[in-house]
Amino acid sequence: MYNFKFIKHGVGVIQIDEFKEKFESDHSYWQQEQYQNQWESAKEILNYGKAACFITSITEPKTTNFIRSWVCYPINNEFVFQEHVIFLEDLSEPFDEYNPHKHILTYESVSEDGDEISEWRTKI
Repeated sequence: MYNFKFIKHGVGVIQIDEFKEKFESDHSYWQQEQYQNQWESAKEILNYGKAACFITSITEPKTTNFIRSWVCYPINNEFVFQEHVIFLEDLSEPFDEYNPHKHILTYESVSEDGDEISEWRTKI
């Protein structure tokens, strides 16, 4: 079981089974409803068995350096969540806020430095 929700203006929480973590969301570019709509879209992508990006904080993509998100990979009957910071300068094309899922990197469980990447799993 997983869920993204707002608990007050600008503060949300992700829950993956028993794990819970708060996050701050910038509302200068997107309002709460836009985040919630994007999360629903991401859930639909997961229902098709594809990796999905849940944006938790975004500012104007033309003027910002990064976007905060949680990426979920469906792997072996589990959803595997990792917190990701999308550095816009590293993208091969401009960030598409209407299709952020196309910017998801291939699943990795170990960083380029050889460290395990923190991840949380739940059954599909």
